[in-house]
This record gives sequence, structure tokens and C-alpha cells, in this order.
Amino acid sequence: MISFLPFEEENRVVFKAVDGENEIGSCAIVSGGYEVEFVSVECDDDIITEGLARAAMNYAANRMAYIAKIKKSIVKPAFIRLGFEGDEMLSVEIPQALTSGCSCNHN
Repeated sequence: MISFLPFEEENRVVFKAVDGENEIGSCAIVSGGYEVEFVSVECDDDIITEGLARAAMNYAANRMAYIAKIKKSIVKPAFIRLGFEGDEMLSVEIPQALTSGCSCNHN
């Protein structure tokens, strides 16, 4: 079973996707008021990346963040499916992204 686990650090929160004993992806966010920014995304599997993004946005929303942002240079296709838009800095309203349909083709 895949788990998405948060680890709070000094200025950011890192989320790790873990399958049993194996780490299969990670991302990190930094919060600032009602906004949160993804500062790293390290994952080769698009569905796992989407899970990491959703876990991070849910975590941020529970701490009063409303807008999620990510730089174009680190964006992955999962973020586009979740509704992120923009030029150099893409953003989405977290409630909109979290209520978008699952893209994992699971019925």
C-alpha cells in the first residue's frame, strides 16, 4: 500500500510517497499566509505525483492555505490535470484542485 507521509522541517514540509519500505517520490511545500508553494517535486510516476500534490494541498488547506503555486520549471503533468494555470508561476485554488476528478483511471 502506498502512503503519503508529511515531515515538518524548519521552513518547509516534505511529503514522501512510500510503498512498504521503499520511498517512491517526494515533494516539498513552503507556506506563506493563504498561499502555499511547491518548491520541489521528485517523482517519475505521474499518478504518484498527483497523490503527493493532493496530500500536500490537503495538508496546506487544513492550515488555512487557499492558493497553491508552482514554478513552471518544476511542474509535472499531474499539476496541469489538477488545474494549475499560468506562465512562469502556475497556480490553482486548492478547493478546486482537490475536488477535481481522480485521473488514475480507477472505477
